[in-house]
Amino acid sequence: MRRPILVTLFLLHILAIAVPATAMLKEAAMRLPAELATVERVPVKGRQGWKLVERVQFGDCDVYEVRRSFTKGGDLRVGRVVFYEGSKRRQTFGFTLAGPDGAVWHGGAATNVRRHALDHDGFEIALRDRSGFMARLEPDAAPDDGWTLDLTETFDRPLKGTLKRGERTITVTGTNKLAATPLPLDETTGYVFESGGKPVAAVEVINNGAVWISSTIDASDRAPVTAAIAALLLFEELRKTLPE
Repeated sequence: MRRPILVTLFLLHILAIAVPATAMLKEAAMRLPAELATVERVPVKGRQGWKLVERVQFGDCDVYEVRRSFTKGGDLRVGRVVFYEGSKRRQTFGFTLAGPDGAVWHGGAATNVRRHALDHDGFEIALRDRSGFMARLEPDAAPDDGWTLDLTETFDRPLKGTLKRGERTITVTGTNKLAATPLPLDETTGYVFESGGKPVAAVEVINNGAVWISSTIDASDRAPVTAAIAALLLFEELRKTLPE
């Protein structure tokens, strides 16, 4: 019974010699819209799952004073041949952002993450994957000029919605597409921000994360979009607690 295992290990060893490590271990990345392909990629630092003290940084932006509530909800798995699986997570959190222009923003968010599926011999049928995320983002200097990030999903992942203040609306669309491959991922890879129908910013939420903000973005939109990016990076940490 051990021979197939030994043969497999031998073949993997030969493959590792024949194929450069960089080709085998190339890190997955979200697929960017063409309009953002030449925009500078800014890596995110500090995303290592939940910690006692969370602090996330990208470029000259610093996300700190992250305050999370206890996560409510749990998991359910029942059945003998066909298994029903259900998961639910609810949480609120707040944070402070020191932006690129020195302005300070405060965020307060509420999440509602749900997943329901049937599993038979490893073949999964999604019954419902419905989540919601809302955040209020306020500049410290003018709290009444706050923006609202409101995203929802039903069945199709990922989340989609708007970032709004009064009549000003920026579209926020999640994606599960990967660069350099037509195959989608079974989780969210990132979010794209559009103004006037044109992509102006994006955030990658897989791996360590990355941020792109176009120089074409309206100056008055840069700070709220940056705050929304911070909120999404923190929100996706909650999604990682759902079972595979």
